[in-house]
Amino acid sequence: MFFLIFPITAVLVLYLNIRKVATGNKGVLIAGLPIILTFASFFLARSNSQIFAAVQCFMVIWLCQALWMYLLWDLFFGVRFVWKKLRAKKGHPQYRTNFFRNGSRAILAATVLLTAGLLAYGIPNHYDYKTRTLEVPVTLHPSFVAPSSFRNFKAVFFSDLHIDPLFKKEKLERLIAQCDSIKPDFILFGGDFADVHDSVLTAEGYDPLIQKLASTARIAAVAIEGNHEVYMERSGSDPAGFLRRNGWIVLDDSTACLPARKPTACFTGRRDFQKARVFNEPRKTLEELAVGSPMAESLTNKEHDVPWILLDHQPKGIEDEYGKSRPDFALSGHTHDGQFFPGNILIKWIWPLAYGEGTLSETHWLVSSGVDSWGPPVRAGSDTEIWILDFKTIMKAETTGRLLTKRPRAVLSADSLIRSTQGLQKAMKIESPEISPEMKAELDSLNKVASENLKNEMDSLEKDFAKSITGDVRAVQ
Repeated sequence: MFFLIFPITAVLVLYLNIRKVATGNKGVLIAGLPIILTFASFFLARSNSQIFAAVQCFMVIWLCQALWMYLLWDLFFGVRFVWKKLRAKKGHPQYRTNFFRNGSRAILAATVLLTAGLLAYGIPNHYDYKTRTLEVPVTLHPSFVAPSSFRNFKAVFFSDLHIDPLFKKEKLERLIAQCDSIKPDFILFGGDFADVHDSVLTAEGYDPLIQKLASTARIAAVAIEGNHEVYMERSGSDPAGFLRRNGWIVLDDSTACLPARKPTACFTGRRDFQKARVFNEPRKTLEELAVGSPMAESLTNKEHDVPWILLDHQPKGIEDEYGKSRPDFALSGHTHDGQFFPGNILIKWIWPLAYGEGTLSETHWLVSSGVDSWGPPVRAGSDTEIWILDFKTIMKAETTGRLLTKRPRAVLSADSLIRSTQGLQKAMKIESPEISPEMKAELDSLNKVASENLKNEMDSLEKDFAKSITGDVRAVQ
């Protein structure tokens, strides 16, 4: 409903305001031309023409800037109108002016200049994506698996590739080269792959590029679908099939534990909300996805013996009725962090977690602004980006809550130290009736010094041991 009401309201506001820049049919023509161009560009851009895509780019940005500026202008003019009426009631003279027409003309010129400025700044910023890093601690349970099987792993995550006529292959080639140098265990894609038919992708030579990107992962390249896959599937395209043909694992309400024999991590990819609604294919609950996974026993336990990563294109969180174990980490895209002004401000009122790292549905969540953009290749007030994720596995003791790794051979256990200390202390407590009071006092003094030295030695050993079992201890690769 929003996507129907918003454009109608926008067209009405803009038409009524721009029509005032000139009188008669001239004003109607000036007001109607940009509106016709805006809507026509959406249909003509489907021809995969760069010219029509560029027109669409300019008109979309102009429409957004014109809308907020004219809304503020209407608010100002309304307040001014009321103020003048109140003055008229007090007997102040009223003069007829062209205030509204002159103001509308000034705003129209300002919207064009602002759009040009956003394009000049936003296009280079869009193509120069940023690389961000995040260390993700994952606490695992030792009762299921030995510490020796725990391992850290690395993943590269990006979302919202949005391949279209204005997409530059150089960006994808840079991403491939970067992933090849990082050599991550996993490549993770968060949805919205392309805005053109998969046959166009093949004709433009994207198959080898997407295949090469998948091959940079040591273990697997994992993807989910976004809402734009829904648009393309309705036009007969098969973006998921394109990815699968080129070496990707596409999760659509399913879970994969990879590699299959000794999983490093389990990934659950959820069906996009819009796909579920458009195709009348309800999303499975997270509980169903966990129970139906190869590691069901682990994922449904409160504490896992394998990291569990959730991918969900839209960051709407986990259903409220889900009361079982939460994923260790969740990844989303979709929001673009608003993409350009004023969207980068409004987006924070729409989504509980519009961008970045945070907590959503009691789950550690990361929302990416995307490696590319929808429609206009413009970023102003937000960036394009990829994320390098370092997953650090931690083993947590069930009873004491201590963090454990393999015990160093050179360090005694704390229990052994305590027992040895107690035995030595008992042995040093010499009591004999044959010893004189002076000798006993001297022996007591020596006993005290020896006990203090032994205690200091024990504390030192315990500190060394504590370094290996407490704090931010990581699993041995």
